[in-house]
Amino acid sequence: MRKYILALLVTVALGASAQSTYEVSRLLGTGLSGTARFIGMGGSMSALGADLSVLGVNPAGAALYRSSDISITGSLVTQNITSDYQGTKEKSGKNSFSLDNVGAVLAYRAASGNLEYLNVGFNYKRKHNLAREFSMAGASGGYSQMYQMQQLYFGKPFDITEMSYKNYTSLSYPWLALLAADGGLLYEGYVNDKGEICEQGELLYPDPTSALYYSEERGGVDVVDLNVALNLSDRVYLGLTVGAHYVDYSRSSYYGEDDSYGPIYTLNNWYDTRGEGIDFKLGIIVRPFYYSSFRIAASVHSPTWYSLTDRMSAVIQGQPTDFTTGTMDTRSYDYAYGDDYYIDYELATPWVFNVGAAYTFGTTLALNAEYEYCDYSTASMEYKGGYRMSAMDDEFESNLKAVHSFRVGAEYMIDRNFSLRCGYNYTSAPYKEDASKYMLSYVDTNTEYTNRYATNNYTAGFGYRGKSFYFDVAYMRTVQDADFYPFYDAEYVNPAASVEDTRDKFVVTLGMRF
Repeated sequence: MRKYILALLVTVALGASAQSTYEVSRLLGTGLSGTARFIGMGGSMSALGADLSVLGVNPAGAALYRSSDISITGSLVTQNITSDYQGTKEKSGKNSFSLDNVGAVLAYRAASGNLEYLNVGFNYKRKHNLAREFSMAGASGGYSQMYQMQQLYFGKPFDITEMSYKNYTSLSYPWLALLAADGGLLYEGYVNDKGEICEQGELLYPDPTSALYYSEERGGVDVVDLNVALNLSDRVYLGLTVGAHYVDYSRSSYYGEDDSYGPIYTLNNWYDTRGEGIDFKLGIIVRPFYYSSFRIAASVHSPTWYSLTDRMSAVIQGQPTDFTTGTMDTRSYDYAYGDDYYIDYELATPWVFNVGAAYTFGTTLALNAEYEYCDYSTASMEYKGGYRMSAMDDEFESNLKAVHSFRVGAEYMIDRNFSLRCGYNYTSAPYKEDASKYMLSYVDTNTEYTNRYATNNYTAGFGYRGKSFYFDVAYMRTVQDADFYPFYDAEYVNPAASVEDTRDKFVVTLGMRF
């Protein structure tokens, strides 16, 4: 077994990035999570307020409380994913339980001048639940990830004798290509399986008949919001929220190719991200007409300034094929192992802008609609110490685009105790049509990437309100299509696996107002 010491590649990494927009983009956006009432109304409550989840959308919503509130929310998520790769369908999925929301708002009636209420709040929320299992398999159509390994030389001719672990300080070869070389997967000067003579320095690769990919993801992003809100004359509501974000995410993945003689090679990757961040949110709700319940709302979220650490490692296990005879090499598997590589960096997510309106018909029906804008392409990264990751900033701009979210929700009071809710939540696709993972990094060996399309959330729920105790139940179905690519091919159109991702989420909130 040969072993590369990745810590010695730090000087290489400074010229590029250690990950891609596909790794970072999972931290962008807000998602739909929170209390059962919030979920049941499609996350559309920015102008209605008086719910713990609103603290993270429009901080002014906490000013609508006239009594104190404390609640806890849990959920069960059932995920079903179908991938179709070259006509072969694979199904995968998982069930997961999650503590989604715990918080409290203390309402203080000031009755001093124009100040009606001074409210303070605390709320923990699972912002992104990233737990996921995914698989893809099927006929490869002759496309091989090993061809991408060749492309990573940026058109430079190479000599196999130079591509050994003894030359790890060279700036010429990305880490994936070095792993492939030491795993016994790169050849030169052979007759290929088509009987063609390959010139010296030309990379040979097999003609795979099938490919298999599997990944398992764990963890997510949590946020703790601290809020203060003011009710001025029951006409103007102001709020400020400071959010502390915590990231704990891990993924293990497997990719392998076979030909008619058996397995060619496998690539295993391990990747995780941990860190914390902080953001600020300002919000306002205005009731413009004294004798009307109509409200308009607006809020702005600062970037979340993350301080993050990524860890990555990889193993290639190769079973070389003798192209001159078309048979498997009699050697045992060749291993190339990449030690854990760590990189510390700073991420600034985009600004978020939200506007909404609400109207209540007496004590029977409440309606809310809102729009949110976030330009993902404006995210930025830098190494700790202030060194700009210009390659990453360019990739944000070339791969990502502005995201538009539309949310509508309704709540109907059957009587003074029971209510019904429904909602719809739409978020546009974050990736441009030609987005791809160019593997700019010298150390990142995760070649797979997913271009996600628009997300549609359909929600419903009901609630019970007693004198002080209450409970809410909600159901949400999330539907999102995507294109999954096991690797990027710059010269030929690499076929994608069509992915249908459906999630069913059941949410329960128990709370008390006093």
